[in-house]
Amino acid sequence: AGGTTLRSYFRDVLSYHGRTRNENDFARSKTETEERKNDIIYYVEQEFSTMDYECPNIDPRWNNSISVITLRHPIERHLSEFFYSGPGRRFDIRRDQLYVNQTYTKELSEYLEKNVPKWMRSLQGRVKGMHGKFNMYFGRYYVDNFQLRALAGCSSRECLKERNITDEDVLDEIRRRHPSEKSYVTPVPKCTFYFKEKISNTDALQMCALPRETECSECDGPCFYPSVAWGEMTDNDVERATSALEAYDVVLLTETFDEEAQSALLSDVMGVPRDADFALNKKGVKNSVVQKTNNREKTHFYRDMFSKLAPNALMKLEAENEFEIKFFERALEVNKKKTELWKGVKN
Repeated sequence: AGGTTLRSYFRDVLSYHGRTRNENDFARSKTETEERKNDIIYYVEQEFSTMDYECPNIDPRWNNSISVITLRHPIERHLSEFFYSGPGRRFDIRRDQLYVNQTYTKELSEYLEKNVPKWMRSLQGRVKGMHGKFNMYFGRYYVDNFQLRALAGCSSRECLKERNITDEDVLDEIRRRHPSEKSYVTPVPKCTFYFKEKISNTDALQMCALPRETECSECDGPCFYPSVAWGEMTDNDVERATSALEAYDVVLLTETFDEEAQSALLSDVMGVPRDADFALNKKGVKNSVVQKTNNREKTHFYRDMFSKLAPNALMKLEAENEFEIKFFERALEVNKKKTELWKGVKN
């Protein structure tokens, strides 16, 4: 949610601080001396892996990092993905025809009621088959309770036992790559983001941005070690994910990217001017399938559309993502609390 927008923003932040993070920097990182490496700012992006909810307390790199996360209402996020990379790509949402042209609206309604449930079912077998493959659990396909699973991972013996993880190969990989088994001195620029120098300010250098099936020589960063969030989600997972969320320096909501307070908070944390040309509230949401025209649409566009055109598909999504919706309600509280705390410090 909002990944492309933030990727562009962080490139501008790094540039403001005199860092380019482009392909040439990636090449130089292979031959730099240790002294020079200590002076490098590392931009680490985690999108495909489950994070251990206890990571902020057990990975020493966490406290040496600035942590920023962005969340979106689960139903809006899932349906945005349906139209962005799923079957919805085949049926354009035409704002000039929606609710006005009865033929178009009827065809869209029938398409959604048929294809959203099909999309939810079609890759369930693949997702279930991802058990044991830590770095590819998420991707451009439907995963229920996506944002909750992303923050509710666990690596402790008790939690793994609770999740019925008994495969020795899985347990061994978790133990081998756990922070308690390592001695971190300085960050290592592995699987961190670099940018293509001449393409666009949001285009990542693929050789170091793509997730890997196995541990490779270019894959490390805060909380990148394996953790598990497979199986059914529960209220315990909501509590775990919320505790992880509270450890972040900044908790953003895609729905309020353009609000001054949220943009100013992020600017202060990143050490850049609040009125910079690249400020978050000036960027707008990139890669949006439908441009939202008012505040209601920013927060409820897909839910409002589906309540009119595909209520059965909407109910299926809400039921299957019950715990992610609960988690998002908690995330709203965390976002408000961190914003109020920042305002208090600012004043």
